[in-house]
Amino acid sequence: MRYLLTFAILSLFLPIRLETGLVLLRPFELIALLMLVIGLATGRWRNLAFSAGFLLLPPFLGWHIVSAFSVDAENGLRELLQMSAVGAFAFAFAQEASRVDTHKAVNILLFGMVLILAYTITWHVAHGYLVGWKHLVDPRLAFTFLPIALAGLLLFVNRGKRRTLWFVWAGILPLLVLSGERKAFLIYLFLTAALLMRGRLAAMVPATAAGFVALFVLSTTIDNAYVEKQMQTILNPLSMGQYEYLVATGKYAPGDTPSNVQRAFAFTLSRQLISEHPLMGVGTNQFKNIIDTEFSGLPDELRLGIHGEFQRILTENGIIGLSLYIPIWIAAWFRLSRTLSWALSHGLIEAAQARLLPLVLLVPCAFYVGTEASGTRAFVTLILVSLLPELTRHGLCLSLHRKRRSHPRSIRHPRFLGSPLLGNTR
Repeated sequence: MRYLLTFAILSLFLPIRLETGLVLLRPFELIALLMLVIGLATGRWRNLAFSAGFLLLPPFLGWHIVSAFSVDAENGLRELLQMSAVGAFAFAFAQEASRVDTHKAVNILLFGMVLILAYTITWHVAHGYLVGWKHLVDPRLAFTFLPIALAGLLLFVNRGKRRTLWFVWAGILPLLVLSGERKAFLIYLFLTAALLMRGRLAAMVPATAAGFVALFVLSTTIDNAYVEKQMQTILNPLSMGQYEYLVATGKYAPGDTPSNVQRAFAFTLSRQLISEHPLMGVGTNQFKNIIDTEFSGLPDELRLGIHGEFQRILTENGIIGLSLYIPIWIAAWFRLSRTLSWALSHGLIEAAQARLLPLVLLVPCAFYVGTEASGTRAFVTLILVSLLPELTRHGLCLSLHRKRRSHPRSIRHPRFLGSPLLGNTR
């Protein structure tokens, strides 16, 4: 089951999909169904676990489906099928949260993402793309999630391995620059500041500012038009996205990119729709329908969906949808912080690890879903975030259990015996 869970996540990075008349099928849906069948048929889940992280998910997913049916029956059925697969994965993950060896799972995910990244770069170079490795839509997401997984591993490895991982960390920087994945680069910049400043927010601000200064210097010295443009759009995000100029002239304004222009257009239109339908929204997937019917004359690159779950949910699912979505993130932060406080008070982790883990895992994931198009990956990211406190708790239990076996005398200290984590080391 451990491998099925990690393979399900990795399958979302693969360019394997089957277009049907109703839904888009990936290996993820088949693996999620397989996990559900195995878990229920074998009696593996005799005592079902319904953690707070899991119970927060159904209201939002349910409203997402109800909103889809408000558009039309076919749209509602499509989202019902998709959310069934997502829900099966969430249910299976919730049952396995107290069984998964988090350290091994992260290693498997890292190994898989490295392979996917190597394939992505090789494919692009073989097809003549020395920069801008974004033509494979699904595999390119490894550029975003590899730094997150690597940063999480950096927090808990021993000192000898940590030095090697820092060399790996420095080595992926030129790959991110050449890829043109601005989202991945910004996450890398944030994580670097967080790790170097050991999670101290006051110190991270000047460190991040120094990173942007270095980025500015890089953008003025690098001799590649594509990479230079990507760097400039990071440095000057507010000056980009002049879709009116494109509509009027048929050309992009100097320095603009199709992505920035589309985001600016989507933001303007969604703001109008939010003002007209604030409570319930226009309906799941209705934003794209409105663009296709009322703005059919616009260029294809503008007629896309909203890139950003927070904006999309408020537009399509209204205040009701957003009020069900935001608490999942808030609860994950506070529940994770409480677990880390327990672990810190009982000497299981250091203060820097307690400060860093929410920053390393939750903030980049929020940034990802806040800038990426909606889909299964965004929902799976939400599930992982919501169940992160349970995974962390179990990971700490495993660490403590191993420490008890290797150093039995030190673990008999009263601060360990009184740990609330000791009761769940199964």
